[in-house]
Parts: sequence; C-alpha cells; structure tokens
Amino acid sequence: MARKTFVRWTLPVLAALSACCWGSPACAADADIAAAPYALGQGWRLGQSGVTIGGYGSLEVQRTGERAAHPSLAHASAFVWWEGESRWKFFAEVDNQANHTAEHETEPGESRYVSVERIYVDYTLNDRVTLRAGKYLTPIGRWNQNHADPLVWTTSRPLITRDLFPDNATGVMALGSLPALGRQASYSVFASTGKELRPDPAEDEFKHSYGARLNVPLGEHLQAGLSYAGFSEGSMRPRQHRLLGFDFVWAANGIEVSGEALYRRASENTTRAATGGFVQLVVPLWARLSAAGRFESVSNPLDPDVRQRAVLGLNWRSNRAMSLKLELVRDSGRERNAPIGLLSSISVLF
Repeated sequence: MARKTFVRWTLPVLAALSACCWGSPACAADADIAAAPYALGQGWRLGQSGVTIGGYGSLEVQRTGERAAHPSLAHASAFVWWEGESRWKFFAEVDNQANHTAEHETEPGESRYVSVERIYVDYTLNDRVTLRAGKYLTPIGRWNQNHADPLVWTTSRPLITRDLFPDNATGVMALGSLPALGRQASYSVFASTGKELRPDPAEDEFKHSYGARLNVPLGEHLQAGLSYAGFSEGSMRPRQHRLLGFDFVWAANGIEVSGEALYRRASENTTRAATGGFVQLVVPLWARLSAAGRFESVSNPLDPDVRQRAVLGLNWRSNRAMSLKLELVRDSGRERNAPIGLLSSISVLF
C-alpha cells in the first residue's frame, strides 16, 4: 500500500514537470544539444528546462539486544526542483519512509509512511531577501535543515531533533544574508498560521508556529547559530511552547566538532521545561574513512526520566553522494541496563 501511495504521489509530479519540458519541440531540441553527463549526487537535469530530478535512498540494518538483525528501507526520497532565469524557484521532496519515532526502536513489520517533506516556491526580492511559501523544514538548529542520510555522519539522529519541536511547518518564510562582524550572516524568519500539510502520524500535532534563526560566521572555521520559536502542540488541548536554541560547528583539517542545545518551556507551566543537547566529534582515520562519536541528553516533562545516548561509529564515504556507516548506540535513562544497539546503513544521493 505504501508503495502504491508513493507512486501515486511521485509519478504525476515528475510526469507533469517532464511534460512541461519535453512537450515543446524547441525545448526538446535544446535538451539534445545541451545534454550534460549525469553525475551521482547532482541530480538529473532535464535539458534546458531548469527542472532537475534527484533524491536519495537508505538501506538500514538494526540489531538490539537479543533481537535479530532487522533490515529496512529507511528512506526512498525523490526531489524535484526548478530554477530558471527568473526570480522564481520551486522545490518538492516526497519521502517513502519507515513510520517510527526513533532509531533502533522499530519492530519487524513496521508500517511505512509517504511524507511530503517539502513543497514550496521561492521568490527572490534582491540579494538580501528571498520569500518562501509552502511546506519547509523548520529552521531550528543545523541537523534538522540538513539531515539527508548521505550527508550526515551517523545513521542515528540526535534525540532533540525529534522530540522537542516540529520538523516541518507550512506557511511563509523570509530568508537571506546580512553583513555581520565583517562576514555574511544568514537568517530566516518564518510563520505558520495553520497546521502542517500532511503531518507525520508518528509525531504530535504542531501548528501555529513562528520563529527566527540567525547563523553567524565567527572565523574561518567556526560558525554559531541562535534559534527562537513558538508553537502549539496537541489536538485536544493544545499546549503553547516557547523554544530557544544554540548551535555551533567548527571544522578544520578534516576534523569537525558540532553541537546543539535547546530549551523549551510550556507557557502555562514554567516549572516544567524540556532541555536537551548533543555534542559530536568527527575525526578522519584513513583515506575516506572517519570515526564519529556523539553524546546527547534530553529531559522532557512528558518523560519522567532523563534520557541519555552515546553513539560511536565509522563512516566511509566513497564520494559526496555515497556513504557506508556502522555504529554502536547505547541508551540510558529509565532503563539503566538498556541493550546496546548496532546500526549500519548504506546511503546514496542521486
């Protein structure tokens, strides 16, 4: 059923966009003349139409405690974007993904969910301001905005990027760059007055969200970001929340240190704040092989115990578009003797 739904969502979009290009004899002729060789990870450009098709896929294998190894297709994502010579742009992403709330917590026979991750149009006003309308990734922290499997270092995703704020929002956004400290700082301001387009059934319902993010380069190797957001959560008795976030990344000579920290407070109960964060270290070992380690912690009032996680793994990248990962994940919290999870995955960016 999930596969049929995926096809029903994806093929009409691709067919319609392809028809816009190839339906014109002139366009088809230009495409034959200017056909460029395909490069893995850069998408397939449809001639001179401005339309590009891409995506990524991830095959994941999990084993926890006495549970047998459990392979699954974690993601099968399709991208379609259009960028012509005008000020307008279009982007859409549809993802056929495993429908679960956290890594190494799935069961055999898990359901799948066809997610409309992003679908929006951009209009560039000038060099400083671009307006966006549609469904987009919420600009909170770094990981949530750049979490495609082939581009991140670990198979598992940090806990705070799943539990404390909405991954997506449907509304409007202004984004761009401004001069700061002698460099170009990037910013985004967003607002959503309704609920999310095609929300993930595994997440609480988020709506009426708004916020802003600022990312400032502090030197050649260091960047720091600040995030603020407000949103309501739940459908029966919505809870109002305010969120503050800080993130950073330092990278030099193949070594990368990054981290994020969040503070979320419910408006009606200021004593029950949710907090969390992680710090991650990546070190090159040999050729294209790197080691990645991460420690993270989350304290959520909806969960009576602090949850901590340690991740230690290897990442081999044959190139920017393909990665093979193997890692050990250990959780602690309510279950102090939680079994160690073994995760592995192969991801390809098309």
